[in-house]
Amino acid sequence: MALDLTKRIHSKEVQLRNDDEDVILAGWASDIRNIGKIAFITLRDREGTVQITVLADNAHFKTVAELTKESVIAVHGKVKIGKLKSGAKEVVLHDLEVLSRSDPNLPIDITGKIPTGLDKRLDNRFLDLRNPRNLAIFKIRSIINWSIRQFLMKDGFIEMQTPKIISAGAEGGATLFPVIYYNKKAFLSQSQQLYKQMMLIAGFEKIFEIGPSFRAEKSHTMRHFTEFTQLDFEMSFINDEDDVLKVLERLFVQVCKDVNELCQEQLRILGVTIDVPPLPFPRITHAECVELLNAEGAKLTPDADLGIEEEKALGVIVKKKYKTDAYFITKYPFSQRAFYIMNDKGVSRGFDFEFKGTELVSGGQREHRHAILCKQIEEKGMTLANFTFYTDPFKYGAPPHGGFGMGIDRITMKLLNLENMREAALFPRDPERLVP
Repeated sequence: MALDLTKRIHSKEVQLRNDDEDVILAGWASDIRNIGKIAFITLRDREGTVQITVLADNAHFKTVAELTKESVIAVHGKVKIGKLKSGAKEVVLHDLEVLSRSDPNLPIDITGKIPTGLDKRLDNRFLDLRNPRNLAIFKIRSIINWSIRQFLMKDGFIEMQTPKIISAGAEGGATLFPVIYYNKKAFLSQSQQLYKQMMLIAGFEKIFEIGPSFRAEKSHTMRHFTEFTQLDFEMSFINDEDDVLKVLERLFVQVCKDVNELCQEQLRILGVTIDVPPLPFPRITHAECVELLNAEGAKLTPDADLGIEEEKALGVIVKKKYKTDAYFITKYPFSQRAFYIMNDKGVSRGFDFEFKGTELVSGGQREHRHAILCKQIEEKGMTLANFTFYTDPFKYGAPPHGGFGMGIDRITMKLLNLENMREAALFPRDPERLVP
């Protein structure tokens, strides 16, 4: 290889270089135009695009004429002030290397100018992700994860990584994926619930994990996956679930601020503006939500489960009444919450965090008293003996604690106003999709 790629710069750096300065760039030939005595290559890399000008007397002029779109190239040339009205600088070609020639018959239009269905785009995800819009989504998603880690670690939380191959699920077996594990029965983890509570019983006090979870639900909605990435959060020595809510709302606001500050170019590409919701977020009880919805014509019973349509309608009502997209639904009927949520005479200490009419978080204060926990399992109609793997650690002193799970795929979708959560995952998994 003649060109030294260790000296390569990115496309956006060309605008900072001096006129006549030598530069080396590498990337994809996203567009090639030959107009007789001059040719132009639009070189695209991770940071943007830059125009490469090829004069007719250049030794590589014929090579450029035969170049196919999306071929990978390296170029060496001089920076020049372009003739476009924008005044953007370009690079006049001196040397060219074709590092990898692309098949000219591309299965999808990467630019998005020719509409392509999402399924076909996902079938060719490696090409689809070359679109700058899609790259912008995942740069922002990366900052979301970074922001969460920064915030929580500054607040004294310890990051953990828990097993994803388990012997039983904390939320029942109906949504577990069985796996082949030598001669033993095993499953993919549907939740980190048991492990994060074990860490608090062990004395870690404040922990979190960002990792995959798996649920064998045959959901075909635009906001459910069979494999999804989730922030799992748990903290001990709390007074009640509101202590968790106070951390969660501050975390969400910090994520919004960090994305606004660090992803300005990506937000511009996506045409998205993120309004930072004011603190504190409204706390609306489940009973109050039912009243608000019934006042608008719904006919919900006091213990009604709020489905997707009710969530959407409630988001509109809350936006109008409280002037915010971010709010908590609290004090759900215990009949709607898992056995491990604390129960106050039929009213749970569980909550959901809703944003723009969609649930982003589910959590609550956990039941930490062994005898009561066992009783709640039986009251839910489950066999206690099947849950000793979960309940046994609580025999040896568990602090009052609470936590939540937040889907990274879903928060990315809602912050960026994406129509389908599959756009927020690199290689989404649903009941039909196993490749790529």
